[in-house]
Amino acid sequence: MTNFTIEKHKLLSELDSEIKLNPDNGILKSLRRNLNSYQSVSELNGTLSRIVVDSLGFKFKIGEKLIEFENYFSDFSNSIRSTELRRLAKKLINQNTRITFYGKAWSENKADWMYFDKVLDLKKIRKKFAFGENIIEHQNLDIRSGLESGFIDKNTDEGIMGKIKTTHNNQLS
Repeated sequence: MTNFTIEKHKLLSELDSEIKLNPDNGILKSLRRNLNSYQSVSELNGTLSRIVVDSLGFKFKIGEKLIEFENYFSDFSNSIRSTELRRLAKKLINQNTRITFYGKAWSENKADWMYFDKVLDLKKIRKKFAFGENIIEHQNLDIRSGLESGFIDKNTDEGIMGKIKTTHNNQLS
């Protein structure tokens, strides 16, 4: 699995097939409505898994697929198309760094950005992860629009951001 929208449409198609075979099964219809309502990974909240486990059980193979879909995309790093930024996000998540935001950071942003509750040492990270030229450093020091420092992939427009260094923050080395 890599792309939320593609995988979502595959599951919707499979749900449509199951509904045709089981037209009186309201649980399948409810699962379809719920899945169809999600526009991004940030909307996943465990509802699909709870419906499958509580009501549908594992009578249908689609139930397992829905749980797998939800579990996979609940890890926001799995939605990052940039392999370089995905590695960084996974490292931060594995270090239990809290994600403070995931999604489109502002209305004109074309791709999702992930914000972490940590100061990122950009020079050390760039060296450690051997980022290519497509990964650029970004800093926003405007207190009105949000203080941030991190990386943007010029190919995907995705970003991984951390906090601006103060004397009280810890850094990822």
